[in-house]
Amino acid sequence: MIRGAVVTDGGFVLRPLGPDDLDVHLGAVDQEQIRWLWEPGDGEKWHALTALEQHEHQPTLLKATFEDFGRGPKWVFAVDAPEARYAVYIDCDLANPHVPPGAANISYACHPANRGKGYTVRATRLACEFLRAETVATEACIVVEDGNTASLRVARAVGASEADRFLDEHGRCMIRHMLPLRG
Repeated sequence: MIRGAVVTDGGFVLRPLGPDDLDVHLGAVDQEQIRWLWEPGDGEKWHALTALEQHEHQPTLLKATFEDFGRGPKWVFAVDAPEARYAVYIDCDLANPHVPPGAANISYACHPANRGKGYTVRATRLACEFLRAETVATEACIVVEDGNTASLRVARAVGASEADRFLDEHGRCMIRHMLPLRG
């Protein structure tokens, strides 16, 4: 069910990520998230900051993300589970350079305390519902680095099919999965 910018399946809620999510957002940053979701070199920059500097840096980004919500071409969400606020980070990006025109890229990261529970699969399904209802995207893409077995499991679990493989700008082997959103 879609209510404005919120999508729910009756248990999980996909909602805009915002400034109130600061502490849980910082708690979600670990080596797994940095390895698979961040650009090369960004983890080193993050770790070079003190805890206070990390805490001071993020509110500006979260506020900007929240204020830009609804304008597109990128939407950033927190997914709340019944027993966990902000269990999953997920974004939908219609302007990602690694997806074809008319498609939306879906990226995700599960909070470390919630990995292995199927939350990211459920969050990805909600993101697809958002894309169907709020955009003209015809396909969802899930681009996963070869070797990221957890994310590969998510892509398969939501019914995405491997479309092709390519080397990204950093020389990493990426696997593009496609999932039809219409028809």
